[in-house]
Amino acid sequence: MKKLSSLTILLSILIAISSTTLFSQQINVGFQDSIESKVLNETRNIKIKLPNDYDNTDKSYPVLYRLDGSLDIFIETVGVINRLAYADELMPEMIVVMIENTNRTRDMMPTNTSFFQSEPGAENFKSFFESELIPHINESYRTTNEKLLCGQSLSAVFTLYYFLTSPHTFDSFIACSGGFPDCEEYFSTLTKEFLKAKQNNTKNIFITYGIRDFLDPNGVMKKQLINFTQLVESKENINYKLKIYEDEGHVPYQSLYHGLRFIYASEK
Repeated sequence: MKKLSSLTILLSILIAISSTTLFSQQINVGFQDSIESKVLNETRNIKIKLPNDYDNTDKSYPVLYRLDGSLDIFIETVGVINRLAYADELMPEMIVVMIENTNRTRDMMPTNTSFFQSEPGAENFKSFFESELIPHINESYRTTNEKLLCGQSLSAVFTLYYFLTSPHTFDSFIACSGGFPDCEEYFSTLTKEFLKAKQNNTKNIFITYGIRDFLDPNGVMKKQLINFTQLVESKENINYKLKIYEDEGHVPYQSLYHGLRFIYASEK
């Protein structure tokens, strides 16, 4: 019994030591910030990742704004940026800004649908970007004029809405599993108005779709995106691509990676 007891004690000590060592190590991905929004009448939390050498240089950087700012998407986004900027050297270093959700459906939807009957909040959310969030980032950090917006699923609906109504705000748009769920007619009207307007500066837009998307069993959104592609890709100063993944489902994991590669390969 004494031997067993001693072994148990030894194992307990080893576990405690290893646990202490593990939990004392800090892995810094980024940091938290917040904005007291008068437009939205609420506090909005954001996560920020600065380039590796930000504190050692006086350089200014482009900014990627990504919606649905959960921790796992934040880590995924930073990993993609680090791979393309540092390992592959295919794009510039950039600041990452992730916007956490409060009332996601309200903020992302520009119109009513069968699954959303409340007051649409997309226009207010867009005003938050333009009058509060982007000025806050520009004032707080060294930024260039280049800005990118990335959304996925429902926030891809918002990304497409932003592209069609205020394309001047961002240089590039990435819509992961974009579509027009139960609001195709509304977006059709927006698209017609967009096509009439003159676009002086080149804008990049990259949209993804997975054939195995469980939210689109009948391929309705796929048809929507193909029709949308035929209209938009011919417009002057629009650099457009729809990427369809044969073996992927909703929000293909590679969407941001391929989107950034498309944007920066096009600029060379």
